[in-house]
Amino acid sequence: MALPHARYIVLEHEGVWKINLDNKYYGPFATQAEALESATGTAQEAADAGYPASVLLMKSMDFDTVWTSLSPTADG
Repeated sequence: MALPHARYIVLEHEGVWKINLDNKYYGPFATQAEALESATGTAQEAADAGYPASVLLMKSMDFDTVWTSLSPTADG
């Protein structure tokens, strides 16, 4: 059975930067960079434990992938 994907979403929430994981907020962080650094470190620990993990930066309603443990798939 595959382990669940740990998605760390960095977003501005209530005027500060936070990390959302499984609909729970962590933080606050003074800057976006601090939140991204914390999320990436935690995601790397999850990946080391065998979980697929990624860090996403939420911009309005779009997401940019900042870090992922998943290998890109090759075509052909």
